[in-house]
Amino acid sequence: MKIRYAKEKDTKTIKEIWKYCFNDTPVFMDYYFKHKYSRGNTVVVNEDDEIVSSLQLNQYKINLNNKVYDTSYVVGVSTFPEVRGRGYMKHIMEFTLEELYKKGQLVSILMPIDYRLYRRYGYEHCYDQLEYNIDINDLGKLKISGRMHKVNDSHIGSLIDIHNEFLKNVNGNVLRDEEYYKVLFEEIKSEGGHIYIHEDKGYEGYIIYFLNGDNMFVRELYYKNMNSLKSMMKFIYNHNTQLKTVTITSPLDDKIRFTLENPKTTDVKIKPFMMGRIINLKGYLESLDVPKELNASINICIEDNFINENDGVFKIEIRDGKVLVNKVEGKSDISFNINTFTQLAFSYIDIEEALFLNNICIDDIKQDVIDLLKSIFTKKVNYINEYV
Repeated sequence: MKIRYAKEKDTKTIKEIWKYCFNDTPVFMDYYFKHKYSRGNTVVVNEDDEIVSSLQLNQYKINLNNKVYDTSYVVGVSTFPEVRGRGYMKHIMEFTLEELYKKGQLVSILMPIDYRLYRRYGYEHCYDQLEYNIDINDLGKLKISGRMHKVNDSHIGSLIDIHNEFLKNVNGNVLRDEEYYKVLFEEIKSEGGHIYIHEDKGYEGYIIYFLNGDNMFVRELYYKNMNSLKSMMKFIYNHNTQLKTVTITSPLDDKIRFTLENPKTTDVKIKPFMMGRIINLKGYLESLDVPKELNASINICIEDNFINENDGVFKIEIRDGKVLVNKVEGKSDISFNINTFTQLAFSYIDIEEALFLNNICIDDIKQDVIDLLKSIFTKKVNYINEYV
């Protein structure tokens, strides 16, 4: 068995694995392998001169705790059925984590088909979405002000502006630029979707949606104000002769519920969406901004079974607004595995939740340790909405 990056000759087999495992349409596969696939970011398992397993590391920039990080989004983890159960996934994930560390990336993200598969490799749940399931007739009393336009390339600047305004208070989202939206247009087209932009006093919101039988699935509903939100909800209602229901996904701090005439007839649930992982503990901590007046240090023990550089006791010193981290010998003030540390680092949980989830009594931890960790890790609303 050999694990390596893909070569040009491997593309045909990688497509075959993808098609078998994910059952995507030919149109979507054409889009993906034209616009997203890169053999330089594809890891394969070669057994007896045959490609039997692969994954892709799609590159994004995410805004995490007011810092921008290059990150690998692990997608397409797949193995031919006749060789499953031989441990290829374990080997390909071990190789991938080592490579991400060598490349200098500090964080990684992954959308799991099953959380249990990836927790063992240090990935942990870090992102949720709200999912609304609404009877479309409940939106009938709303009104449209302004106009809706089918999106084209001339709207990209406005889409970026709406995106940035809508997500200004959330954490962990992907930075989007002109090239991002051009590729997104191709993705939505490949899946038979639609994108419209709302204009009233300028461009104020946009909607990405798909028609599936008698249901509309709204992938993104981004807006600058309630006027735009209500207008786009009425736009959804105007499909009432075609559809019975609409499903909308949104950040946890979304305002859709305030537009509903009778919220009790709407099913609203929290939908687990994305996992994250700290790839380089020292590098990530030293990248953070902390209060300049804070001067303190603690020893923290981290258990990481796959990236040796993250495993051990680390002395964290904060001086003059900088974080210094070094691996040391000796006792620790507090201990976490890489999964819990990742949730703290991604601001998905706070220190009290970390202690509770690990059955650690807060009274057993020195208050200055708690205070220092609170100064580094604060809970935020995380949101991300990338699918490949």
